[in-house]
Amino acid sequence: MKPNAVVTGGSGGIGSAIVGELRRRGFEVTSLSRREGCDVSDEQQVRRAFSRLEELDVLVNCAAVLVKRPLVELSAGDWDEQLGAGLRGAFLCSREAFRLMGTKGGSIVMVSSLSGVAGAEKFAGMAAYVAAKSGLAGLTEALAVEGRPIGIRVNAVSPAAVDTPMLRIAGVEGPSLQPVDVARVVAWLASPDSAPLSGANIRMDPPEYGER
Repeated sequence: MKPNAVVTGGSGGIGSAIVGELRRRGFEVTSLSRREGCDVSDEQQVRRAFSRLEELDVLVNCAAVLVKRPLVELSAGDWDEQLGAGLRGAFLCSREAFRLMGTKGGSIVMVSSLSGVAGAEKFAGMAAYVAAKSGLAGLTEALAVEGRPIGIRVNAVSPAAVDTPMLRIAGVEGPSLQPVDVARVVAWLASPDSAPLSGANIRMDPPEYGER
């Protein structure tokens, strides 16, 4: 029987690459995104989506929203939307994943960003996005502790700029990774090949980024 995976933000640039990579590796993948009728920041929608699954082996939290605005122009709604998709959604989906994985175990992968890594370069107008990704890094460590006794591994990957439509919204110039680069690392973290790694946050920071 094929292993089962859920990927949030699965219709986006990185998310769709992750869906494709996991399917290529033999996973049965359920993609959750607003385009596909599931807002992961909505508790009831998340519960309904996960209630259709009888079991779960892998969850990839990849959903994110970026609204680039100076702080004085950033509305509370803009803030809530970005924290909702990027952090609240990861909490809601991870909670359902813990319930489904139970004592059988499984793997949760958070798709974070260098924006959420302490000391890495930050960009103006992205306060809410940075806050969401920073929270995701902390959530990874906290859930890894809770998951360890029951065999649930929780890790994160934090790439530098990735060539997606979101990168063009960010307006970040310079070299970029490709979505498939991130997808391959996520697939490795999702697989038994990365056991017993848990609580890790893997930076995807090519050498040229340190020279900007």
